[in-house]
Amino acid sequence: MATDMAMVMRKNAAPRAVVALAIAVGISSSVNAAEVEFRPEVGAELVYTDNAGLTEEAPESGEIGVLSAGIVSEVIGKDGELSLDYRARQTYHSYDSEKNKLYHELDFTGDKRLGKSGFSVDAVASVDILPAEVSSNAITDVISGDLIQGSELGLGLNYQSNPRKWVDLNARVASSLYRYEDDRGNNNDYDASLLFKNGQKVNSVFWLIDSSYIRREARGNSSETENIKYKGELGLQQRSGFSPFIRYYAESYLQGVSSSEKVGESESWGPAVRYFRSRLSYFELSYNFSLDKDKNEDYVGAAVNLEPNRRTKLFFEYSKRFYGDAYEFTFFHQKRRISTDISYIEEPTSFDRRFFVEGDSVEEQKLDKTFRWNTGLDLRRSGLDFELRHQTREGLRDVTDFVKDTTYGGGISLDHKLSRKLVIAFAFDYDHYTFDRLNGIDQVDKYSRYDLSLNQDLIE
Repeated sequence: MATDMAMVMRKNAAPRAVVALAIAVGISSSVNAAEVEFRPEVGAELVYTDNAGLTEEAPESGEIGVLSAGIVSEVIGKDGELSLDYRARQTYHSYDSEKNKLYHELDFTGDKRLGKSGFSVDAVASVDILPAEVSSNAITDVISGDLIQGSELGLGLNYQSNPRKWVDLNARVASSLYRYEDDRGNNNDYDASLLFKNGQKVNSVFWLIDSSYIRREARGNSSETENIKYKGELGLQQRSGFSPFIRYYAESYLQGVSSSEKVGESESWGPAVRYFRSRLSYFELSYNFSLDKDKNEDYVGAAVNLEPNRRTKLFFEYSKRFYGDAYEFTFFHQKRRISTDISYIEEPTSFDRRFFVEGDSVEEQKLDKTFRWNTGLDLRRSGLDFELRHQTREGLRDVTDFVKDTTYGGGISLDHKLSRKLVIAFAFDYDHYTFDRLNGIDQVDKYSRYDLSLNQDLIE
């Protein structure tokens, strides 16, 4: 009897102890009339690591020096805002000068309202540091290396009507260019969305049309993807707590040359009812008739939305989509100095360069399921942040080299002001990666990171 066994390759990165001393100079000023903030920064950092390459065998130790300079600026005007955060970092490795490299990080956003027309324009420009290939190294700090630079340039046009009248209309068209240092995953992105619903003057019925369109075109080849979603509702506003309505939902995901291959689609409609416990809190139940019964079945859907006060919100929804059972969950709560934010989202994605694996196709549509839990504590002299995360990415096509990636981990960080200008901080992060492949060879990577830093401001 023959038995097939999957080989598991394990790369357990030994915990890296990092002690860093950073010195920064900051100057801030404001002009009352224009509300301008401008703060240049310079810094120096010395890091010792006992495992620079994050390997189990023959770990390489040494010192890494990092010199940085940047600028932080914000302009708040009557009809718009500008925000700029730029930093350049030059690394120096004592054990290998070929790894010395200059990194850029940029985060620019701007928006401008066009008078009282309801129209506005916005722009974004960014430069980020990304892993060149996550199965070799998934960490994005400049100490580990094996990184690339990615950039985004985007422009959008928006329209928002006055929601206090009969109609509430929000529309947007946008385009973005994504480029990467190694040219893998370069693409042009085109987006459009429309949200059309009743305004506040309508008090007997309600309606909702929510649609979105995303098209991504690869640079250097003819691969494309398209994501199309529609959601519609029409019903009576609540009477004695109950609100009956009719709902409609459709989605379509395409990829390939000229988006010629259907990855998945579904379409359904049906009666539904909401029971309101208060103005914003309700329970929802629906029966959905599938309009493509050869691919999808009828199903019973449910949703819960609870907003007992301005500081707390919970939303949960169960439905069925083209890939099967689908769930969405969000929870937010803030009380005094503690805030908690929990979310679980499922959505097909493509051209996501952050998770590129050698041999994989960046253009391919994949189902992304992401869970995050963030809790923050803000005290007078100290701050504490805690995070849990879990993500799976699954291939959606029947014929693919991609099967499944699973990532889970968490982290905790603590900072404390020893004085007005002196801050000590500690952080710990752990991540576990599993890469499943059709060839039966699975890879497991584990990353543990400890950081201790002391920051001294020389000038306020």
